[in-house]
Amino acid sequence: MPGGSFPNRRRARSHRRRETPIARAGVSCLARLSSPAARSDKMHYLNPLRWFRWIGQFVHEWFVAIPWNDAPKAIPAIILTIVLFTTGFIAFSGGTGWRNRLLNRQLQVSLDRDDFATAEIVVRRQLDADPDDIDLVHRFALIREAQGFSDETRVLMEKLLHRRHLPAARWLLKNEFVGKQWGSLDAEKRDQFGEVLAMIHRSAPKDTAVTKMYAEYLIVSQRYASAIPLLDELSEVEPMRGLQAAALSRQIGDKVAAERFAERALSRVTEMSKDDPTNTALAMAVARNQVFLQRHADAVKTLDRSVKVAKTPEERQVLSQALGDAIVAWVKFIEESPVDTIQGRLRVLKMLQAALRYAPNNPRVVTLVADHVLRSTDDSGDSESAGERRAELESVRQALVSGSSPGIAHFIKGTSALMAEDAQQASFHLGLAAEMMPRSGAILNNLAVALAMKEEPDYPRALKVANSAIEFVEQPTPHFYETRGQILFRMGRFRQAIPDLERALAEPSLSKKAHQMLADCYQQEGDEELAESHRAAAGDS
Repeated sequence: MPGGSFPNRRRARSHRRRETPIARAGVSCLARLSSPAARSDKMHYLNPLRWFRWIGQFVHEWFVAIPWNDAPKAIPAIILTIVLFTTGFIAFSGGTGWRNRLLNRQLQVSLDRDDFATAEIVVRRQLDADPDDIDLVHRFALIREAQGFSDETRVLMEKLLHRRHLPAARWLLKNEFVGKQWGSLDAEKRDQFGEVLAMIHRSAPKDTAVTKMYAEYLIVSQRYASAIPLLDELSEVEPMRGLQAAALSRQIGDKVAAERFAERALSRVTEMSKDDPTNTALAMAVARNQVFLQRHADAVKTLDRSVKVAKTPEERQVLSQALGDAIVAWVKFIEESPVDTIQGRLRVLKMLQAALRYAPNNPRVVTLVADHVLRSTDDSGDSESAGERRAELESVRQALVSGSSPGIAHFIKGTSALMAEDAQQASFHLGLAAEMMPRSGAILNNLAVALAMKEEPDYPRALKVANSAIEFVEQPTPHFYETRGQILFRMGRFRQAIPDLERALAEPSLSKKAHQMLADCYQQEGDEELAESHRAAAGDS
């Protein structure tokens, strides 16, 4: 019916009005998705710029949606959260932050007041929080040192050394090794000394003082190959260290390196000597390098020139002694080659005449002169040529004796009489020589022998002279100790004679007699086992 259908048509129109936009939108979306343009719009979801824009929109909408009118109600919860976070951070942070600063401030105040007891407590608290902090352990060790606990400090520093702590190494060097004698250190301490020096040298390779100590440590430890590079570094400031490196290189068999180091050292000291030609030390340094390089003639010329321009009598005396040593080295160099001709012997004796002229009191020169003069008296042979050689050498010997100082002349005559077992004449001439040259070890040693060999031996005086002979010689030879040991043996002081006689065993020509006397000494002291071993050694010698 028309009348009945009107409301339905009205409702239908209203429904169509309400759903038309949605329908249209759905239709539109489906149309767009099905179109080629829709497929290209999918790529926009991979565009990061769109993602940033979407995230910004989300944050903005979220912030706007917050009910700010109710925000004051959350303030207590926010404050409580902040307090809990701060408390937890402080509780679990240990030695960091304000607690650490507070402890450090307390420590500094305690140290400023020399209140080491309080400082110890503070550092112990810090160590409780961080026991592996090596700087804290080092600080604690220094506090214990200030409190007088030196042993504990040393133990702590040694532990830190194992952890490669440089300040601990420097403390050990200063307090445990500097000023100590090498012989007073046991094997463990010597190894620790080397570890300390190596660590410090690695950290400060330009520290000259440490480099010197490390080089000397390596030399004493006979680690020559490791010491040579350090000596080469030191030669930049101390040229003669180059000569030391050269000597070590020659000792380990590297002759090429030895010559290179010596040449470099010679070049440096020669340039320095040119700038200061009257400097005694530089002249001697030049000569030492020349002798090492076996340029003996150049060394003699260098020292002779320096003697003439010496500023003081003391410097002239030092240079003269050095000149005598250079000539002795030259003579020994010549003797190393098999030269047994009359020309060679005459050359040696003439060189010794020159040495006596420059250094009449040099013990090395005196001993060498006596050896060569007495050797000429021992030449044997029945042939006519041998007789002629003895006659010529005797003339040279007499010339050398007459041209030397009275003290040396008496020394030669006394030693010659001693070899002929004429103890009376030997003690007479050697006594005169000792009065003229009272600090000559060679003269005193021979005089002690002569006094002990007399028909009526004067053992107390002989012992006193033998002690003086050893005292005046920088490095006494086994002959000196054998002389004193034999005097003590004849005096019946067997226990005191043993050390000297054992030192004499190092010289093969003295070993048999020394073994015999040692056997008697140990027998007198009641040690039959050692006595028998020395008797056996004497029989095998």
